[in-house]
Amino acid sequence: MAKQLYFGNTPVPYTVSWSGEDRIFLGKCPNSKRLSICQESNRGEGKPKFGAPHMVRQREAIAKCLCDLCGKSIRNSTKVSLSQARPQGHAASPFDILQVEPLLHRKCAAICMEWCPSLKDQLATGDLIIRQVRSHGCQFALYSEQGVFEAVGVRKKAVSHAKVHLQKYTVRDLAWLTG
Repeated sequence: MAKQLYFGNTPVPYTVSWSGEDRIFLGKCPNSKRLSICQESNRGEGKPKFGAPHMVRQREAIAKCLCDLCGKSIRNSTKVSLSQARPQGHAASPFDILQVEPLLHRKCAAICMEWCPSLKDQLATGDLIIRQVRSHGCQFALYSEQGVFEAVGVRKKAVSHAKVHLQKYTVRDLAWLTG
């Protein structure tokens, strides 16, 4: 199980990259089970790079149904999506909602809303949607040869990140989340 890490008093999401994890390479990801863009793992080394997800932990959290903040399983918990994701006409099925942000426990989502300036801004502008998720799936995004070349200098197709496919959910408000 993942230990909750802090930077000062600020809780650091499980999926955040740290400055000690800069090396990016191609490898077989244990989560996608395919050639993937990978990243060295030294969680907690250096400073957190808020807003920059760790390639492998991001896929792990979505594939294994782990909380974005604490890294623990959310399988038998209330699942929350904090995302700007809207229906996509270019998704596998038209108008699916796909997001790169892993789901969270309800309590962890409330902690994120308390600490994250970006989420607070998105809520204030009406861009953030708080969803209670009842059913979801996992998809892996495949980068083109050019995209992989730009990331790691090799011309091959490879998995980049995972996406949560929101299937059944209820839109909620901040009062529900923090209540």
